[in-house]
Amino acid sequence: MGFRLGSERRGIRSPINKTDVGEGVVARANDDGTIDVDPNLNVNSPYGRRVLKHEQAHLNQMESGRAAYGDGWVMWEGKIYLRKDIEGKPHIDGPNGRLPEGHPDHPWEAEAIQAETMTEEELENLTKS
Repeated sequence: MGFRLGSERRGIRSPINKTDVGEGVVARANDDGTIDVDPNLNVNSPYGRRVLKHEQAHLNQMESGRAAYGDGWVMWEGKIYLRKDIEGKPHIDGPNGRLPEGHPDHPWEAEAIQAETMTEEELENLTKS
């Protein structure tokens, strides 16, 4: 198979599935090591790269054992936090209080948001540690 310079996905080492991820959701990290993305997301655009870095950070958290999740809960650094629907929107009773899913004040989200601005090389090094 041929290789074109610049076509590699440095830092993002997970299989990417284009699939319906739900209303208002662009992508999600799965506990099987894959990343689901909205079919309309251009993963090669600057925004698409940020999204993939964010989700790769979540996969790194799960792989290291710092994070896990199920339908009704999120585990962060050994503590279980419950998910609840409030007025039809998912919330998590996390370490910083009850906040909507994806809120930047959840510590797992703060880390993933920070990863969005890493260079590909920094993300690659992060995945090796």
